[in-house]
Amino acid sequence: MDLTYTILLILLIIYVPIYIYVRSSRRMNDRGVVTYGPFIMIKTKRGMRLLDSLAKYRRFWAFFGVASKIMSVFLIAFIIFIMIMNLLLIPRAAGTPGIGIEYALAIPGLNPMLPLFYGVIGLVVAVAIHELAHGVQTRANDMTVESMGVLYAVVPIGAFVEPNNDQINNCGRKARTTVFAAGIAVNLVVALILFMLMSAGLMGSLTSNFGDRAAVVNVIAGSPANDEGIEFSTVILGFSDDFEGSVNGVTFDQLMSKPFTAGDKYYVHHQLRDDVRIAHMYMGVFIHSVAAGSPASDADIPIQRNSFLVSIGGHPVESMNGFVEIMTTKVKPGDDVIVVTQPFVNGVLENEVYSEVKLGYRNGNAFLGVTYSLSGFSFTTPDAVLAMAKNPLQDADSLSDTALAALSYIGSPFRGYSPLPQEITWWYESSVMPDDVFWVITQIVFWIFWLNLVLAITNALPAVPFDGGYLFRDGIGKVLEKTHRNSTPEKREKIAGAVTSIVSYSMLFILLLIVVTVLL
Repeated sequence: MDLTYTILLILLIIYVPIYIYVRSSRRMNDRGVVTYGPFIMIKTKRGMRLLDSLAKYRRFWAFFGVASKIMSVFLIAFIIFIMIMNLLLIPRAAGTPGIGIEYALAIPGLNPMLPLFYGVIGLVVAVAIHELAHGVQTRANDMTVESMGVLYAVVPIGAFVEPNNDQINNCGRKARTTVFAAGIAVNLVVALILFMLMSAGLMGSLTSNFGDRAAVVNVIAGSPANDEGIEFSTVILGFSDDFEGSVNGVTFDQLMSKPFTAGDKYYVHHQLRDDVRIAHMYMGVFIHSVAAGSPASDADIPIQRNSFLVSIGGHPVESMNGFVEIMTTKVKPGDDVIVVTQPFVNGVLENEVYSEVKLGYRNGNAFLGVTYSLSGFSFTTPDAVLAMAKNPLQDADSLSDTALAALSYIGSPFRGYSPLPQEITWWYESSVMPDDVFWVITQIVFWIFWLNLVLAITNALPAVPFDGGYLFRDGIGKVLEKTHRNSTPEKREKIAGAVTSIVSYSMLFILLLIVVTVLL
C-alpha cells in the first residue's frame, strides 16, 4: 500500500503543473488538448471514417438499438440488486479489515488484482469498443460526432466520443436512449461471446491427470499440514506404510472416508508441480476454530482450536465422513456427551482432553460449533474446479442462486481466479496448443471478458454521469408523459431531472459506502 500511495503522489505532482499549463494555454486548446473539470481531454478527428463506415448498416443498428435497451434495463436491475445485497451485508463487514485502498484503482500493475500486461490489454479493448459503440449509434441516428479522444486525470482513465450536445438534447427520446444504451450493450455482448469462448472452448480443451485426486486449496496455520510444508495446490497421491513403501493411491472420495487412528503418524505422498514429496504426519479430523457461544466453547472444559477430534459420545472419530455420520445419525441435539480431543501444539500431540458438551441444534442435526478439516488442509478436485470454470452457474437451482453465483463469478479475480488461479494451472494440460501459449491466450481472453463485463455493469448504474443515469432520466420522462399529460414538457423535464438527481446521489452514496466498507 505504501508503494501505491507513493506512485500516486508522484503522478499527482507531475499531473498538477501539466493541468495548469493546459488550462491556460491557447496553443494546447487549439490542438484539441483541453481541461474538463479535473480531467484533461485529448481530442482528435481521427477515426471518423471508421464510424461512418460502420454506421451505414442502418437496419442492423436499429435492431441493435432495441436489443441494447433491453440489455441495459436488465443490467440496471442487476446492479441495483448487487448494491442492495452489499448494503445489507455492511453491518456484518463492519469492524473487519478491508482488502486495501489499492483495489479501488483501476490501474493495471498498481491494483494487485489487475496484472499489468493483461490488464492494460483488457482495459484498452473494453473502453475502446464502449466509446466506439456510442459513436457508431450517434452517426447511425444522423447526429454529428464532434471529436474522439482520451480522458486523462493523474492516470489515463478512458476514451471518449463527443457527440453534438444540441443534437443529443433535441433529438427524440428513442434515438437518444439508443446512443446511451449502445456502450453498455456492446460491452455485455463482447463479454458473453468471450465467456462462451473461454468456458466451452478454452476450458473445454483441458484435461488433468489428477482429475479425481484430493487437491489442497487451503492450509491452516499451526496445523500438521502447515508444519510439514504442504502448500496450496498440492495434490495428495496416497499413503505408504513406511518412507520407501509402495504408495496406496486415494481419490478425493476415498480420502474423505479413509479411517485414521488417533495418535498415529502416516506417510503421506504428495506432489507440487514436478516435485513429489513425502510427509510423516498425524492424520485425522482437525479443529481449527471454535465458534463463540457454541456448545464447544461452552463446555465444562472448552474445546481448543488446533486439536484433533478423538471421539464424541464414545463414538471414535476416524474420518471426515465419519464425523458427519456421528453428528447426523449417532448423536442427537440436546445430548450430553463427552468429547475427547488431543491438542496439537508446536508440532507436539498433547494428552487427551475430556470435555462435557451439551450438543446444540442446527438444520435438524446435532451441532458442536467447530470448523474442521483433515489435518489442517481443505480439498477439492481438479475435475470440480474445471467444471466450475466451464459453468459457474452449474449449482444454481433458482433465480436468486443464479444471481448470487453470477455475482460470485464476477468477484472471482479478487480470489485469484482468472479464470483459474495461476498456482493450479499445473494440474491441467491443453489438447489444442502448448501449455505456455494456452495460458497466455486464456489470460488475455479472460481479462478482456472481465473488464468488458465490469464496464457494462458499472455504466448501467442508474446515476448520472453513467449511461444508466441518462437512460433512467429518459425512462422517468417517458413515464411522466403518461402520468402528467396536462403538464408542460418543461415541467415534466424538471420533475425527471429532480428524480434523477435524487436517485443518482443515493446510488453514488450507497456505492461510496460499500467501497469504503470493503476497502478500508
